[in-house]
Amino acid sequence: MERIQIPEKLKQARRALDSLSQVKILDDWKFDNELKIWFLHLGISIKYETSYFPQLSQWYVIAEDEYPKGKIKLYPDVENSINVTLYHQSNNSKLEKNGLWRKGALCLERNTISGFREEPYSVDERLLYHVSRAIIWLESAAQNKLVLDNELFELPDFSLAYVSEIQFAFSENCVTYMQWQSTNSRYGIAELDVYKSKPFVYYVKCFKSLNGDIEHRTQWGNFLSKTNISTPIKAPWILLKYPPVINEWQAPETLSELIDACNNQDIDIMNVLEKVVPKIRDGKHHLLLLGFPIPRVFGGETESIFWMAMYLPVVSYGEKTAKGFRTNHKGWWFRDKREVLTRKMKLEWLISENWNQQEISQRGKLNDLLVRKKVLLLGAGCVGASVAEVLVRAGVYDLTIADSDKFEIGNLSRHVLNIGNIGESKEQSLSNYLNSLNPHANIEVRKDILTIDEEYKTNIDLDKYDIIIDCTGENNVLDIFEKVIFTKSHIIASVSVGLGAKHLYITLMSGNSFSFDSFHKLISPYIQKERELIDDYNLPRNGICCWHPTFPGRSDDIWLAASTAVKVIENYIVLKPEKTLSIVYEQKEKNGIFEGYILVEKKEDR
Repeated sequence: MERIQIPEKLKQARRALDSLSQVKILDDWKFDNELKIWFLHLGISIKYETSYFPQLSQWYVIAEDEYPKGKIKLYPDVENSINVTLYHQSNNSKLEKNGLWRKGALCLERNTISGFREEPYSVDERLLYHVSRAIIWLESAAQNKLVLDNELFELPDFSLAYVSEIQFAFSENCVTYMQWQSTNSRYGIAELDVYKSKPFVYYVKCFKSLNGDIEHRTQWGNFLSKTNISTPIKAPWILLKYPPVINEWQAPETLSELIDACNNQDIDIMNVLEKVVPKIRDGKHHLLLLGFPIPRVFGGETESIFWMAMYLPVVSYGEKTAKGFRTNHKGWWFRDKREVLTRKMKLEWLISENWNQQEISQRGKLNDLLVRKKVLLLGAGCVGASVAEVLVRAGVYDLTIADSDKFEIGNLSRHVLNIGNIGESKEQSLSNYLNSLNPHANIEVRKDILTIDEEYKTNIDLDKYDIIIDCTGENNVLDIFEKVIFTKSHIIASVSVGLGAKHLYITLMSGNSFSFDSFHKLISPYIQKERELIDDYNLPRNGICCWHPTFPGRSDDIWLAASTAVKVIENYIVLKPEKTLSIVYEQKEKNGIFEGYILVEKKEDR
């Protein structure tokens, strides 16, 4: 258990604790050979009385050999500390292997704790920082101030099983919450599908009542909608009143604890299970889905349903009945209660995540004014594909791609597609790829380029779209826009790059009639200079016969251009200008330092 030689850095860190009058060192650093960590036993006194822990409570601080690097955690002593689970604390029901402390580590990283500052990483300060924050945590807990109003809501710490093997996904938001409020059923059978990846992801398609009526249907994008299996996977579901917890904020770990947590809500879960398990008597494992309303912030109104999934054991079926009972529901259920769904049964919770569009996009999305638009993208080449990926990853899911080109080996150097797509149509392969980026993406394709007839009618109904982005780099596309008779207002964006992608050309217009004369005049001098450089440029060659040159441009240049273009389009939409905007960006370096795309010229016309 113990090393004789304590690292000098840990000795120094321990001495720094002498500055804390509320801390008493109970035992010096020791080493756990099995856990491979150092631990320090100390007492912390607070001035407040509490029913959760004594005023002088005992704790173990753990640290790693590489201190001040590595993890630092504070765990409650088994005998003389907190034995329930509170907010902002790991599940405190289990003991560490050495039997010295419980596993309910305190969450000390929250910036809601009074006096929060960035964590220092010096030898003298880091341990002191964590213990000081533990004192604040304990004083807050004693005063019932661990949770502040408008603080983001946190679920209890569910003990997860099969973490690397299986997950469960659902999609809920404030709109679906209102739908659930108008639903009479509080339990039934859900239909699931599985996205066969590693780990396997089960995702819910619809919730049905016991009589088969659809109570709620989950809307997914094209990718998940196409993974339907022939026979839906059944999973009983139960809608609770609030999160199932015991011991203040501890998730149940046994069926007995779950029964108690549900009884606190006046829900007899065994009675409900007796009604739903007849639907899954097929000799297979099934999931049980427990839903409960949650707020966005503590103290706020409930806004959505969160679903936790757990593994159910195989319930009785066939000849598996209780002794002396017939093969009917009564006999099966009697056996289930006595041998299968016992009160000592360990609950095997799964990683359960809300895959709602809002949840996914909160890490980074475009302005809602752009996200809500119906977008047509012309051209699935390197520029168009990169623009499309930026848009989809940032929340634009209603996107149609029009192109008719094939993906070739030479495209690999800068296109988002890969070697498996060689010989396939760019637009379809790109659509498949983009749909796989988000479970709510609905990327469609038009296997055609834009054309116009003698009556100025296009082969693509442009009036279906709010925004049209041209990434073809073809002047004839702009010519078509000028000839088309639009019946509603549109935003038209043209994005192209110059030789080696050293220049980026963008024009943006809003309305129902368009002229690109100003844009052509603006970029013509730059195009002419590029033509003069072509002879001196080592152009890549493609194909046999005439060996025509292909457009040069590295992938990083293309991504830089695409990202810049999307930002320009977003700003244009947000500001809602009535002017036509034409701009030229140029890659700049200064003293050997790359500065990025710099605006070198712009023109605005009404």
